[in-house]
Amino acid sequence: MMKRISLMLAGILLTGIFVFSQETPIKAGKVSMEELQLQRCEIDTNARAMVLCDEGKSYFDYNSNTGWTLHFDRLLRVKIFTNEGYDWADHEIELYKTPSSKEKLGKLKCFTYNLKDGKIVKEKLKSSDVYYEERTKNREYAKFSMPQVREGSVIEIEYSIISEFFFNLNSWYFQKDIPIAWSEYTIDIPEFLIYKMDMRGYIPLYINESGSESRSVMLTEKVSTGDKYVRSSAFETGVYDYVVNIKHWVAKDVPAFIKEEPLTSVENYISKMDFELASYEPRYGQHEHYTKTWEDINELLLSDGDFGMQLNGGGFIKDMAEEIAAAAATPEERMVIAYNTIKNHMKWTEINSVSTSQSLRGAFNDGKGNSADINLLLVLLLDKLEIDSDPVVLSTRAHGIVSPIQPTLSKFNYVIAAAYIGDAVYLMDATDPMVPFGLLPKRDLNDQGRIISKKRPGWVNLMIDRPFKDFTMSSFTINDDLVLTGGMQTGCNDYAALAARKKVNSYTSEDDYIQSIKDKHPGLQVTEYELINRTDYNEPYKEKFQVTLSDQIVDAGDILYFTPMFTSAIDENPFKLEERKYPVEYPYTMDMGYMASITIPEGYTIDEVPQNAMVQLPNKAGSFIYSVTQMGNVLQVMSKIQINKNFFLPDDYEFLKAFYDHIITKHGEQVVLKKI
Repeated sequence: MMKRISLMLAGILLTGIFVFSQETPIKAGKVSMEELQLQRCEIDTNARAMVLCDEGKSYFDYNSNTGWTLHFDRLLRVKIFTNEGYDWADHEIELYKTPSSKEKLGKLKCFTYNLKDGKIVKEKLKSSDVYYEERTKNREYAKFSMPQVREGSVIEIEYSIISEFFFNLNSWYFQKDIPIAWSEYTIDIPEFLIYKMDMRGYIPLYINESGSESRSVMLTEKVSTGDKYVRSSAFETGVYDYVVNIKHWVAKDVPAFIKEEPLTSVENYISKMDFELASYEPRYGQHEHYTKTWEDINELLLSDGDFGMQLNGGGFIKDMAEEIAAAAATPEERMVIAYNTIKNHMKWTEINSVSTSQSLRGAFNDGKGNSADINLLLVLLLDKLEIDSDPVVLSTRAHGIVSPIQPTLSKFNYVIAAAYIGDAVYLMDATDPMVPFGLLPKRDLNDQGRIISKKRPGWVNLMIDRPFKDFTMSSFTINDDLVLTGGMQTGCNDYAALAARKKVNSYTSEDDYIQSIKDKHPGLQVTEYELINRTDYNEPYKEKFQVTLSDQIVDAGDILYFTPMFTSAIDENPFKLEERKYPVEYPYTMDMGYMASITIPEGYTIDEVPQNAMVQLPNKAGSFIYSVTQMGNVLQVMSKIQINKNFFLPDDYEFLKAFYDHIITKHGEQVVLKKI
């Protein structure tokens, strides 16, 4: 028996076929001679590569065996101009999975096209050259490198993904780190699925159109009949009519997104369309609403077996807690010892996660874990020490910002710990052994985190008020042979100390680190050095050097020239863009000082010195002070740079750029000595 059932509500019945206003400019496998002979990108003549076309389509299909599934088809064609563009030969396709199911990579057709003796030749990617990498328990990646890529190549990648995870409707990027000639995305959404859509970035869309179509599908459903005493059921097949809502977007001639630090994440500002499943509204059955409130997310995480439920019990950590309690007299001392104990006991796997990778007991016994494992262990230990504490979920700087007005769990990718003593809130992240108590790793400094708590859920500021602070003092004497001799000492606090220690640790030895300094400054010889508090992370870090420095003085007969900042001069502006359309986001404020005394050689007098200067950013957001003062035969040089806020709007960019231009100019000005 056939019966026709309408899934459309009265009054919104739409008929007809939605027709795109413009067709995609390429067809799969039809690479032209013109594309292969293309010498440069007209959007940016310096581009290392360009996307000729990136076409994607997402749609939902019904199959009697699998039910409704989400399909994603993509066709990508890229032109390689220089060897710097070879990075576009490497690709990965993200696939979502759970213990019971996973997304499937459908057709994967990849070819590299080249010109050989005036003819087009193509090289196919072999299936054996595709491998899979599992990074988290919910994400794996199909990875491959395109064959025979060289300057002038055109690569084409075509694939499809079949998914039963309707919430995992991936973002579409209209902008990348190379120019894009044509980026097109179409999405067909059945009327019973409602998605929130969020367009980010500053690129205007060339095409932005919507429409709808009426479609039908054969469904088999279980139908029950009878009364409350006698009921029977049977499977019936029917033709179901429904409406598909269609969105079609095109961006054309899109410039590359040029990443310039300081920046939290490209994801916050690159032009893309994000999707979030809001609700599922079938004609039959209960409506499901997926857009949560922050209270819903709090309860969800507290009851999650890989999050809040892990904080129950904890007998395995009891002995550690008792040892700490016996060694500490105050709650503050217990908290600091607990932080250092977990930090030293656990090794971070460098995986960011809101979910634990295993039981906390298992992670504790293994001595390693992801961010959730380690910091939930810290919360558990603090609880055993009778210190009020909660986990805090956040999004790391590289992962993007979380909007307080858009409740969503998917934007979080990290966990830290919060402890409460009196009126104070202490934030801790025990994943990095080099981070002292009171600081968070730089990756955590991203606006706000969300406290997950039965008693005090809410937002907490992650921007710790501890600056990047360093100060260098130098004392030099100019010898008769025009070589500088003397000493230099740099002291670093807080984030400057952390950065300095990490820089030293990036070398295999202290001697290699010193050699890198000498390599950076030709003419510099380090005769003695001392690195103080290198591994005592709770103390300021210091470096002391005894040095000789040649090739700094220009001898012009009776006149000597030199720039008094020597190796400490800033000679490159970090802000190079003509226009920056996204904000400048420092992770912390900065305070950098330099002071030097320079004794001039006998037989010379100081003829000319740079003029003193003071430059301020608008609204006292930053300042630069520079002075060169003569005291007998000694020059006193002072430079001080302060950045007093973290966030600068794009309209402030020209002021920041000019600010650094002033610094570079003053640091490059010369002292003139004249022979008596």
